Amino acid sequence: MKIALLVCLLITSLTGWADSFQTFEENGKVGLKNQEGKVVLPASFEALGWSDGSFSVIGNVTGYRQNNHWGILNLKKEFITKAEYESLVYGGGEYVVVKKKINPAQRKTGCLNLRGEVQIPFVYDDIQLHGLRAIVVNLSNGRYQYGLADLQNKLIIPANYSGILPLGTLRYAVQNDSGKIALYAEDGRAITPFTIDSISMFQNGKAFFYINTNKGLLDREGNVLVEARYQNVKVEDDRISVLPHHQWVVLDASNKTQQNFQAENILPAAPGINIYQFSGHFGLMDGTWNVTLPAQYQNLTYLQDNLFLAQKNNKTGIITSENKPIIPLQYDSIVVNYPQVRTLSRSGWALTDINRTFTSFKTYSRIDAPQHGLFPAKSNQYWGALTTQGEETVHCVYDSLIEISNKYVVVKFKGQYGIVSPREEWIVAPQAHPLKLVNDSIYVQLEPANLFLKSFDGNVIYFTDNKIDFGADCFTEFLPDGTIKKLDYHGRLINRKEPPQVDKVEAVFEEHEGLRGIKRDGKYGFIDVRGRLRIANRYDGIGNFSEGMAAIKLIGRWGFINAQDQIVINPNYDKVAQFYNGLCVVTRNGKAGVIDKQGKFILSLEYDSIASDLNKFRLYKNGLTGLADASGKILIEPRFNQLAILANGAVKVIHTQKSGVISAEGLSIIPIIYDALYYYSEKNQYLVLQKAEWKTLN
Repeated sequence: MKIALLVCLLITSLTGWADSFQTFEENGKVGLKNQEGKVVLPASFEALGWSDGSFSVIGNVTGYRQNNHWGILNLKKEFITKAEYESLVYGGGEYVVVKKKINPAQRKTGCLNLRGEVQIPFVYDDIQLHGLRAIVVNLSNGRYQYGLADLQNKLIIPANYSGILPLGTLRYAVQNDSGKIALYAEDGRAITPFTIDSISMFQNGKAFFYINTNKGLLDREGNVLVEARYQNVKVEDDRISVLPHHQWVVLDASNKTQQNFQAENILPAAPGINIYQFSGHFGLMDGTWNVTLPAQYQNLTYLQDNLFLAQKNNKTGIITSENKPIIPLQYDSIVVNYPQVRTLSRSGWALTDINRTFTSFKTYSRIDAPQHGLFPAKSNQYWGALTTQGEETVHCVYDSLIEISNKYVVVKFKGQYGIVSPREEWIVAPQAHPLKLVNDSIYVQLEPANLFLKSFDGNVIYFTDNKIDFGADCFTEFLPDGTIKKLDYHGRLINRKEPPQVDKVEAVFEEHEGLRGIKRDGKYGFIDVRGRLRIANRYDGIGNFSEGMAAIKLIGRWGFINAQDQIVINPNYDKVAQFYNGLCVVTRNGKAGVIDKQGKFILSLEYDSIASDLNKFRLYKNGLTGLADASGKILIEPRFNQLAILANGAVKVIHTQKSGVISAEGLSIIPIIYDALYYYSEKNQYLVLQKAEWKTLN
């Protein structure tokens, strides 16, 4: 503790000068002034400070650059070292890390004090200073090897580990070649064995650690305060709380436990394959809930054909369910348009396929989803298109690609519009008006006043200023008077449909059961398919005919008439639905019920709302839901927040955020105690979840 305090005081005294100076430039050179503006160092240097771009004056000393190399000088204009280093970075206290060329083929890193004396010789490929210790790095056989030394170059931990990370409070995480971590002290003493997968920085003498994605807690002496078997652990003041893993239970139809396991979430992927989440990582289970791929990925998404999009260490690739890499996990992003794959790396987007049989010749700033076998691609602000084999068959020279079909591409080129083939032959030369493809032989030219239908040889087939809908074999034109014309793609009339000849018609509605609703003079009635008035327009509102009856509104209330304009159910209701299977939901005074075709109630007006569901009625009352059969018999009183009818006829219910299963008659099958419940009809099994809760440890 005394040593740490001394170092802190030394650093404070050394850095106290830094804010009193500022650099200035003259004639492309850099100098230094004090806080009064007096020149301390003349403007004769390429740079002052440190090679990482930072600037500070430490104990009257700073760095300088001349002839593109770095050295150390003091504010008395005395050169402490020559400018012979390729980099010079302040490392804290009175030390700097420097790199220099040892021979034409080799560069090495060392450590100097601010007097220019070598503290650690130039025998390492990298040095990272942390207080009174240095993590030293060497490149050996293509792999970096890490060790720990003091600032007198005494090697404390041999440089033969795959990683060393300072954790604070004079502790280090040392990683071996198997990827396992041990906790080491500043004197090189191993505090724990190599069993840890990852570990956090120490705070208040405690650090979180993970083993097989389970979280635990230890102190700086390696004493395990909480075993690594929890989903989460947190420390608040002196109180330690743990969150166990969620428990899943497989139940049969008789509520007998068949199996149980731990996971945070289950996501069905494919038949016999499930993605599971454990401690924030994802793995795979089979159809019997046995782990086939331990949870190890940040994300896992099923694609198809036993392939998964996987992410680890913020890099994405594609793997099989056996964890075999198909596309290596080295990309920032991957988009799959099976079998093609778009990959994003630092250089940009590229196109390949799932088996990596090809890769596009270059990368692009953007590659969009395919259209008719072409991938729109953008390079240097211009658009082109790639084939499914990654060939840039439409070169990136266009303002935009407007439309792509099997045979043609509509492009915008230098502000004009044209059509090219996928091999970039001009089919329609660039011109001022927008173009739209109709099919492989016809296109539309959109001018301000008219729409021109043209063949690719330039002939005008048809033109109009009316609305046009294009079909496979013909197109439809809608005239302002309501006439509808159908024409073939030679411009020949196929048929013409005149609007119903009803005087002063304000609206004509869709036809149902041979009758079409109309509105005339503010009132509603019905006409037949020939436009003849069959039911006089004397109603305030109407619905469509269904099962021989239509809803009508009179004096603010709804009832029903038949096709002969006879009132069969008196207008007594605020709202009505259509008849279905001889029944209809009606509402009066804010309450809903169900009537038959004689107007008799099979469910009384006592519910907030009613909805049809598989020949049953869902009943809603006071924010709860229940169930009735088609005859109006109450099966389940409204007492649940949610319910769903399962394939086996049972009913899944949710109440106060807990799930269970009851019979259609309301008898308990699975108690309503679970946080989630899923039914698997092929096995007639239930998968239920019991979420864990935080517990405080003594």
